[in-house]
Amino acid sequence: MIRVRTAMEAVPAYVAGRQGSVADVTNQDLAQLASNESPFPPLPSVRAAMARAAAGVNRYPDIDGLLLRTRLADMHGVHVDQVVLGCGSIEVCRQAVTIAAEPGSEVVQAWPTFPEYATITALAGARARRVPLTGARHDVAAMAEAVTEQTRVVFVCNPNNPTGTALTRAELAFLLDTIPSWCLVVVDEAYAEFADPPEFGSALELLGVHENLLVLRTFSKAYGLAGLRVGYGVTDVEVASLLRLVRIPFGVGSIALAAAVASIDAGPELAARVAMVQAERDRVATQLTGLGWEIPSSQANFLWIAAGEAQATAAACLCAESKVLVRQLPGGLRVTIGTEKENARLLDALGSPVDLPPTRSAAGGSASRADPCSSSPLISS
Repeated sequence: MIRVRTAMEAVPAYVAGRQGSVADVTNQDLAQLASNESPFPPLPSVRAAMARAAAGVNRYPDIDGLLLRTRLADMHGVHVDQVVLGCGSIEVCRQAVTIAAEPGSEVVQAWPTFPEYATITALAGARARRVPLTGARHDVAAMAEAVTEQTRVVFVCNPNNPTGTALTRAELAFLLDTIPSWCLVVVDEAYAEFADPPEFGSALELLGVHENLLVLRTFSKAYGLAGLRVGYGVTDVEVASLLRLVRIPFGVGSIALAAAVASIDAGPELAARVAMVQAERDRVATQLTGLGWEIPSSQANFLWIAAGEAQATAAACLCAESKVLVRQLPGGLRVTIGTEKENARLLDALGSPVDLPPTRSAAGGSASRADPCSSSPLISS
């Protein structure tokens, strides 16, 4: 056995939202509501741009992604040198921890939140310091208090994954005003396009005030390019130059670059799709609440169903029986908003929480009926 870094002992394996056999996950009758993907394929104009770019994949892409960065800089009203690219926004997260954290340092994050923050932290040999959510929302006062001399990075997922809740601009401003300027604050806005002002405040508005701020966005969610892996960050010029030093060379491919630019060009059409998702999100949330489920106000393209372990497991099993793939996490279920047909199947599967049958407990024992989870590969944990 090879010798490995001691930090590997603290690195958990990433569990994808989509699990099961190849036959399961490619089943056209399967409602895939576990990975916060767009239910819509790329627009025709985007697919055409991808096809054109495919003809040149024998050559390396533009290592700097200058055309895309220029378009993003124009869109956000910043200098092009403030924009960095990554193989998904998660790669920019890795860049951030790489330039700031070191063995023995700390990274502050809420909990529960996107679990990859902790994984990236562990790989750097740093320690994740978790601050519990309050009412499914970030506790900004507690997060500010958690920052010590050892803290190098603070992650803020806004809107938060998995709860969908969002911080206001005032809450973000308080957090950034309180955290020392030498600590990098990474605000992950992967779901920002789905948020409704004034409940959501984008940290992009605070870039000119705080040089230690890095704001992340992605083309995986609202833009529907999850399979191409392209994300970006906007920050201070000096921070951006450091991030580019540790990037993966040619990490964003030619087809991804072309698709992202074409998606920006198709802004009005994509905005219409986002509006459809928002309307469905609010409709499904209202119906689930009427059925008795506890649903925090979501500003993302998914809903968080707060539930105890036994109830969440029972609900996930019923979804599996109906070929609805959901994400079960500690404290509840996260369900992505899909098409009207998929959402209808979800609502039919969940029914009322008080009507759910008993399920196998963590300590053992048997259910009062056959356990659909015992043979189903469709439950994502």
